[in-house]
Amino acid sequence: MTSEFLEPFEQMLGEVFAPSAVRAIEAGEGSAAAMQTVEQSGFLDALVAESEGGAGLSLADVAPLWMALGRHAVPVGIGEAMIERATGDNEAARRENATALLHAALIAGAAGKLLDMAVAYANERVQFGKLIGKQQALQQNLAVMAQDVVAVRLAVELAASKGWPETAQAAVAKSVAAEAAPRIANTAHAVFGAIGISAEHDLNLYTRALHRWRLAGGAETLWSRRLGEEVLASSQTAVDWTRSLWA
Repeated sequence: MTSEFLEPFEQMLGEVFAPSAVRAIEAGEGSAAAMQTVEQSGFLDALVAESEGGAGLSLADVAPLWMALGRHAVPVGIGEAMIERATGDNEAARRENATALLHAALIAGAAGKLLDMAVAYANERVQFGKLIGKQQALQQNLAVMAQDVVAVRLAVELAASKGWPETAQAAVAKSVAAEAAPRIANTAHAVFGAIGISAEHDLNLYTRALHRWRLAGGAETLWSRRLGEEVLASSQTAVDWTRSLWA
């Protein structure tokens, strides 16, 4: 089911949120036309029950869509609108936890895109007659970056697999993603050098988005504290509590 929805969603994002369009929206040109296209696609009702006219998708189905938003550095609240439409006025806690998972998924998507960009650039950029990707130090940095990217994606997938996440599951996803975000951004800029900070280069669209989503709804300190509070409130040992979290 995921690919059935992901492919057209990704295609729509590529058409509506090309880098030039993202820059225009960030520059204040407005996003009404883009949001109208998304609205007409029906994807904003992805999490709404079928009985209420929505697609009835689970969070496990929708998480890849949220990661696609990150891959395109989408600067408008599409994921937030999905959550808002699927939750009621008395579901503030559910909405907050799902939004934390959303921001982690956005980070996961943007991080994966940055890794692809960094690897491709390292394998084509020649410096002093040698590909920079052959430098051992850079290879090490890219390996650590890849580990972070995988860790964030797995944290998101685990939390989404449990349905609407409880605080602990949301906290794991957001704290892992938020902690990794600056390392991933810094490595990407280290690979690209000065060109990556130029206004014309796409790299900074993604690194700025990483920092924005890291802070949205609280960064790693807040969510790590909430995770610790959940552990301390349990009568289980830390190991048993961790096992039960993903059971």
